[in-house]
Amino acid sequence: MSSATVVKLISDDSEYPNLQVRSTDSKTLIVGRNELSKIKSTRCARQQVALHIEDDNHVYIEQLGANTSFINEIPIDSKKRQLLHDGDKLQLVENEHCYTIRIDPYVTIQPTLKRQNTDDNEAQQTSLKRSKPSANSQNIEDDDDDDSAEENRLAWIQQQLNALHENATQLIPPPSQLPSVTTATLEDLWEKPYKGLEVFTSKGVISSEKIAAFDMDGTIILTKSGKVHPTDENDWRIGFDTCFKKLKQLHTDHYKIVVFTNQRGLMKAASTDNFRKKIQFIQQKLNVPMQVFVAIHPGRYRKPCIGSWLLLQSKYNDGIQIDKSKSFYVGGMIGYAAGRPDKWRAKAKKDHSCADRLFAINVGLKFYTPEEYFLGLSKANYEMPKFEPKALRSMSSLVEPTSGSLTSDKVELIVMCGLPASGKSWFVKKHIVSHKYEYINRDEVGTWQKCVKMAETALSKQQSAVIDNTNLDKESRLRYVEVAKKFQVPCRCFIMNVSLEHAKHNNLFRQMIGADDAHKDVNDIVIMGANKRYVKPTSDEGFSEILTINMQPLFDNKELEELYYQYILDK
Repeated sequence: MSSATVVKLISDDSEYPNLQVRSTDSKTLIVGRNELSKIKSTRCARQQVALHIEDDNHVYIEQLGANTSFINEIPIDSKKRQLLHDGDKLQLVENEHCYTIRIDPYVTIQPTLKRQNTDDNEAQQTSLKRSKPSANSQNIEDDDDDDSAEENRLAWIQQQLNALHENATQLIPPPSQLPSVTTATLEDLWEKPYKGLEVFTSKGVISSEKIAAFDMDGTIILTKSGKVHPTDENDWRIGFDTCFKKLKQLHTDHYKIVVFTNQRGLMKAASTDNFRKKIQFIQQKLNVPMQVFVAIHPGRYRKPCIGSWLLLQSKYNDGIQIDKSKSFYVGGMIGYAAGRPDKWRAKAKKDHSCADRLFAINVGLKFYTPEEYFLGLSKANYEMPKFEPKALRSMSSLVEPTSGSLTSDKVELIVMCGLPASGKSWFVKKHIVSHKYEYINRDEVGTWQKCVKMAETALSKQQSAVIDNTNLDKESRLRYVEVAKKFQVPCRCFIMNVSLEHAKHNNLFRQMIGADDAHKDVNDIVIMGANKRYVKPTSDEGFSEILTINMQPLFDNKELEELYYQYILDK
């Protein structure tokens, strides 16, 4: 008998079996989406982590999958192995497939191999065959020395185990050298990785560097009723006769077929069960494996935002890098979301949005309308949105005229003017308040009367002040001009150079990132109403100077910066 280190993974969920590895075996345990672990979630790679037993009693974990694994709620460093301890908690992916690690370095192992008599002159076989015991080991047959015999017998057994392990090590490369392969999913699977986002992976889906992406409504399917919106979950038919042949050929050509669909109507539904059944019926009708991303809530997973695409790349493609040059997106049926103008074709109506085309642009994919892809029609004209986020990068100056100064050494009153979500507060706090200006904001104090009172108090103390309100009409601005006259100080007006569509963009962005509870009630209706009231300030109102402020956002977070400069409005 001998001792060995045994590592057990005790599953927190009885649906999944416990796992273990012994130092006398392979010394390495691969854990992931496979038959051994019974895990089916596509967030978990087939080779998610590897546990290694080294120096007989030290246990290390190595991350192999693309999605992050966690030990004691701390992300595993994918670039190096991490030492494990008895009682550590493992999450194969965040908040899923949790195990408690148990390490026992002193488990007694009963020998299972029996000694075989061999001829002293027999040629030595491969390391997988049992080798002949040494001359000394034959002393185990000497009844006069039982202790020595037992020691030699165990030594011989250990020799066979070592030979087996050495051969296995040569035949099976370490996890880091295993080829990156993917196999078809074994059954249909629904997942809900985030609130408002559901993902369906049908049986037979194989991850690929080539993605054939499609919209669903108006592209893969149309309504039987002929109405724009389906009357129920059964009101659908395949959109084009060529869908069947085209999609099957894509599958044959090793494309992964992925559908991205916005389904905001499901927000009010008590359950998504009927819609899930609809998706599965559509997939069965087409008879090709596919993955479907269903964006229910507004936000970064809803087209034209690319959150669902990023999730596909990072967590739902088995770590295989997508080649955008070999991939494409099809969407925007007539009247839907390709940005075509009114009467772009005889009797054709204007598209209600440009979401599908903008989604493809944001991702960097070739774009086709369903008519172009399934019917071979020529490309149609289309209209891009009025607001181009990337154009903001070319703004050369923060203030116009460039000779203007943002602050003054003398006491003054600055009146901001701009739409809701035009960036007034960000600008004031970034560039003005730090110069010892009193900050006055109606959202914080409640009424314009209190704002006027605060301005009077600041100026009476010889302190400059800045009014961070919309101040869209002459009447609201005149209040502060009169306060400045009362205290005989200059009053300047700063106009935010932010259009209606730009303000909508800013507002949606801050809603998506959840950065501003103070403006949670601001929506497109509020912004459009404010825009109707806007009267451009002039020097005739009594301002000593009027400056135009070009919004130049700054980001510490690269991901948020990339999101801001994408198309996030659908038209």
